[in-house]
Amino acid sequence: MLDGRLRVGSDAELAGYRARSHLHDGRVVAWAGSYDVPVAVDAEVDRTVPMALGRRFGTDGFWERWTRAECVVKLTGRGVVDIVDLIDDDAVRGERPGAGVCLSTVHLPGDIVVSVGRLHREGSLWGIGRSAGDCSFACNL
Repeated sequence: MLDGRLRVGSDAELAGYRARSHLHDGRVVAWAGSYDVPVAVDAEVDRTVPMALGRRFGTDGFWERWTRAECVVKLTGRGVVDIVDLIDDDAVRGERPGAGVCLSTVHLPGDIVVSVGRLHREGSLWGIGRSAGDCSFACNL
């Protein structure tokens, strides 16, 4: 289960994990699963969407889309500015795989929205796969 591979704690407690995301309140979410392929984590506390972002991108599923876009940016080397292009992309909405990244999103206690992305090569995932919810191909999350 994906959420069993995530840890929430302080920066000091989770300093040893490579894939981490810092929440606005100082907590950290870290990936505690396998690093056999490149992994990225992004997390946000589910809260009111800033008005300007809500007007531009809508509020429905905003934090899910935002964290998914952040994972794509982190894994593909795109710039942070590219989040604007990615946030309404079908891949980020979970409607199709894209950008060579398998994405999975969960909600943790405390209203934390977390997305984990893993790279795959030309349609086949590195490592042993399993069904991953909104990915339409094998994914080892």
